Amino acid sequence: MQIKYRAVLTGDIIHSSRLLPTQMKSVRLSLTDAVNVVTRWKRSLVKGKVEFFRGDGWQLLLTDPAMALRVAIFLRASLLAGGVADSRIAIGLGEGEKTPSKKVAFLTGQAFVLSGHALDQMAQYWRMTVEIPKTADSFSDWLRVIGHLCDSLISQWTRRQAQIARLALDPREPEFETVAQLLRPAVSKQAVAKGLKGAHWHVIRETINQFEQTPWETVLQSREAKRQLS
Repeated sequence: MQIKYRAVLTGDIIHSSRLLPTQMKSVRLSLTDAVNVVTRWKRSLVKGKVEFFRGDGWQLLLTDPAMALRVAIFLRASLLAGGVADSRIAIGLGEGEKTPSKKVAFLTGQAFVLSGHALDQMAQYWRMTVEIPKTADSFSDWLRVIGHLCDSLISQWTRRQAQIARLALDPREPEFETVAQLLRPAVSKQAVAKGLKGAHWHVIRETINQFEQTPWETVLQSREAKRQLS
């Protein structure tokens, strides 16, 4: 049987105890709306829907590990664009669900375990990390740092920068003029360029593109599987 590799995003809303019930409802709606946008990026990319748990926790299952970083950053950009809250996100890449279920909350597997443990163990000064199996050796350590570096840039975004980055994160990579017209109220393409420069978009974009070009199926294979193929 062919192994299916997945990406699991597990997150929790930062400072959720400070939010009013109406604000928490708004945050959940923002996440749900953002996931609905992601479902249109690639057919069958999202399996099930975003699941909420423990009040401020949530989890999302992606069928394509390569899209995980773009999706995670898009979800954070969507929350920051709303100006109400932010979320920690732990990305787990690995073997997929072990038992069939229509509800993500009932699924188990390597990617789920990696993502959940990474969120629980995340240091207080980070808001995003990436975790893969230890069989990837030093690559797993570097990926964690990549998540931290992206977070250090995202955490500095203003609300306006997040609104612009949210649109620029579309995989079709819209032109600045298109982004400018989609903003409400609309702005000039020069304003978009200035906003993206302040958001260090060129670094974020380069990192996402490299992440998506990585042969994840090869990277995530167990040592035993790699020996059998060699």
